[in-house]
Amino acid sequence: MATRSSRRGASRRGALLIIVTGLAALLLSLALTFLSTMRSDGERTRAIVRDTQARIMLSAAICYVLETSRLGWGDQETQGWNDVRNHAVGPIPIDADPEAGDPRAPTNRVWTSGEWPAPGTSMRAAMAVWERAPAAVRAGPRNPIAVGPGLPLQDDADENRILVAGLHGDYGSYRSLGDAWRVGSYDRPDPAAVVDPRVDPLAFRAGDAKPRPGTSNLAWFRVYRESAGDHDGDRVPYYDVLDLNAGRGADWNGAADIAYPPNASVFVVTCGAGASLGFRDWDEVLASDAGGTFLDDSAYFAEIRGAETVLWYRIEWSAQTGDYGPKGRRMNWSTPFDGSPIWDQIFSMPSQGGSIRWVQRLDREPPAW
Repeated sequence: MATRSSRRGASRRGALLIIVTGLAALLLSLALTFLSTMRSDGERTRAIVRDTQARIMLSAAICYVLETSRLGWGDQETQGWNDVRNHAVGPIPIDADPEAGDPRAPTNRVWTSGEWPAPGTSMRAAMAVWERAPAAVRAGPRNPIAVGPGLPLQDDADENRILVAGLHGDYGSYRSLGDAWRVGSYDRPDPAAVVDPRVDPLAFRAGDAKPRPGTSNLAWFRVYRESAGDHDGDRVPYYDVLDLNAGRGADWNGAADIAYPPNASVFVVTCGAGASLGFRDWDEVLASDAGGTFLDDSAYFAEIRGAETVLWYRIEWSAQTGDYGPKGRRMNWSTPFDGSPIWDQIFSMPSQGGSIRWVQRLDREPPAW
């Protein structure tokens, strides 16, 4: 009898052990599945973040193309990637004759053949947030309007009006601020500069290019300026299916039916999210003397490049700004090269640097970028 009871007890203990072992295995399986799912979700999230960063770089590159159509090539403004005055391959300064020399390589151009921004060349921009931007101002509300004794604006006896207290030649009673001209004060600028330009104008203008912590090695863009042969419709490269060089029309002197110079306003934009700083390959790293940035290890650089998200686009710059002035607000009719503004009663302009005519997403890597 005792032997039979001990056998039943051993059987129950064995069954319990099997059940506990099974439950433990089930819990382990669920835990591994959960961890695997979390890892997959994390990888997908990182991929989404990289894709978003790369797409943001498209906006940055477009801003660069727009701004440098007019600025950044010296003391004078320029007149577009194809000069708005005669379509010559620019940029060309506003105070220089665009008709001097061959319009394909004008005498007064700012570029040198084989160097950016010449057609057929590219530039690279590794993005990071500067410690202090050029001409930085302090954070806070912009141009707050203070009204009171001793301030630029004072209470008027008429409760429906406001008194402008004699700044810059303005003095009088106005129904609204819109009627008053330049009510601010040059003696007390608001917003205030981070670095007082009266104390250190060079530092105010230059800013501090040191990257802020956590903003480096995240994203970059490159811009390749297409040559005329890149968009002549001969299907080389693969996306060249339409001749973008054709065009005739009146020039800025009014001569009709003039054949335009080649279109030099088409760009390939490469947008990247990763830590390669926009270098295309190891040879380019070495040519820029940047091997130390990647531990002088080509395999390490290749690993970084392989983990990046890279997108390619084509864009075309247009001189259209939205202004109603046929030649823009920055050209004088009588002396076209002196850069005097036109007073045409138009105060707002959607873009000072032109616009982007179209954006094309490329489905694979182009041969030049």
